[in-house]
Amino acid sequence: MELEGLPPARQRDVLLDMLPALCRKYGDIGSVAAAEWYDTLWRRWFDGDFEAQPVNEFDDKTAREIIRAKAGLLFDKPDGTMADPAEFLRWANKFLDRNVKNPGRLTVQRNAQRDPRHPGYARVPSGVKTCPFCLMLAGRGYIYRSAETAGADHDFHDDCDCEIVPEWNKGGNAIEGYDPDRYEQMYRDARDALENPHADSRLLEAANNVSPYTVTITQKNGKRRTHTYAPGDPNNLNSLAAVMRRQHPDFFKGADGDVH
Repeated sequence: MELEGLPPARQRDVLLDMLPALCRKYGDIGSVAAAEWYDTLWRRWFDGDFEAQPVNEFDDKTAREIIRAKAGLLFDKPDGTMADPAEFLRWANKFLDRNVKNPGRLTVQRNAQRDPRHPGYARVPSGVKTCPFCLMLAGRGYIYRSAETAGADHDFHDDCDCEIVPEWNKGGNAIEGYDPDRYEQMYRDARDALENPHADSRLLEAANNVSPYTVTITQKNGKRRTHTYAPGDPNNLNSLAAVMRRQHPDFFKGADGDVH
């Protein structure tokens, strides 16, 4: 659909209909494909009548609210700030990417939860580059007891190519190219550098030139507690990611920025 030349208010109204429709259509396709994929994997291991079901919880109302708020980029502001349609386009592409991929991830998650064989889970990178944050999670292997702890409900940043993958053979790894031992060692090397006061000054400089990292923990009583780690702290994932980029520049080429 051609938007160029339309007044900003009309562009916004068109996008309020078009973006959710695209997310819904291609998210549905992704969820069906994910269910078929899960069934194919399951039947390599087991006989039975278990059948994966596609899941897509895309919320049109919430999506429209988010798009409407972001569409402010299409308008000049009273303070003189000019409209920035190019920035809105960049955001819209990321919005589509995330919401088209999420139904497939959610389909695997939900079917794994109802799977009577109770598979383990790993976070597995699938693209040509992976950010250090995702690699830290991927390095843990198939140890997750639920898809949530592997990051299925959250922690999929823009342009993330990771998937939550079930594995019924808890001691094995059937995915070509997935090397959790290597990823774990890269994480350990970065953490060792942060815990060493005599580490390479360039690594420490990178570790301190990041944002604080805040985690939220839900306690047994249901209350939520937050803790913020300062730059340079070994528990600050932004600092760990910065060090990993410096230690392995070719591996993380193009994967820049704080993780959260």
